[in-house]
Amino acid sequence: MEPLRVEDREAVRPFLDAAPVENAVVWDRVFQNPDYQEVYVDRLPPRALLAMTRPGSHGDATGFALHAVDPAAAGPLVRLLPPGPAFGHVTDLALLDPVKARAEKVDARPAWLYRLDAKDFVDQQRHEVRPLDPRWAPMIARLWDPDWPAEGYVRRRIEKGPSFGVYVDGELVGWDMTHFETDRVVMMGFLHVLEGHRGKGYARSMGSALVRWILDRGKIPACHIYADNAASIELTERLGFHKVKQQAWGDFALR
Repeated sequence: MEPLRVEDREAVRPFLDAAPVENAVVWDRVFQNPDYQEVYVDRLPPRALLAMTRPGSHGDATGFALHAVDPAAAGPLVRLLPPGPAFGHVTDLALLDPVKARAEKVDARPAWLYRLDAKDFVDQQRHEVRPLDPRWAPMIARLWDPDWPAEGYVRRRIEKGPSFGVYVDGELVGWDMTHFETDRVVMMGFLHVLEGHRGKGYARSMGSALVRWILDRGKIPACHIYADNAASIELTERLGFHKVKQQAWGDFALR
């Protein structure tokens, strides 16, 4: 059966809502991110879904987010991705296999998806935290992803909030923000403390403040931690988060 382009996105809401934390990134692309103008499924009701943004100009990368119940269901959708550079998210490591089958080059990083249930939260705020000013966006972007012009994205995340920072003598030394918010989940990210200020509990204080903000909204705190980031994994679990599953983010050269 040929893949179907989804015109009425409400038709795929039950498929994604079946696992709101696992599918939070894909849900955001389908229902909130205007750049992802194309959505495809293998059939209705779906077993696989691909959200895609095509390159704006020659040399730009295709963006995609992929969820499927198994790699076989995802295969026909992956074949819709145009040749050339691409960056994407898959909701299960097994879904990298059909992408790799089309790729000349793969640079994918496994990440643990974490969620926090309110009953498990261990509040560890011991320091004053304050919102960020957008003027800090260039520094945060440079440290978060030096290989991507991320300043505009970081600035938007600060402006849309929430954000929390720790300040020493008026200078920002640590920060924590969110990537997006769905109807049920808030995806945390960007947590960072500058060298020379680590080991003082600043990250725990900022993380706790952000978790409280999310729980007060009646939503589920969630985050991705790269599998090789032992320090962040330890911090996240000390706040009460637990692992959901491994997912992946990657850059690809598709043929």
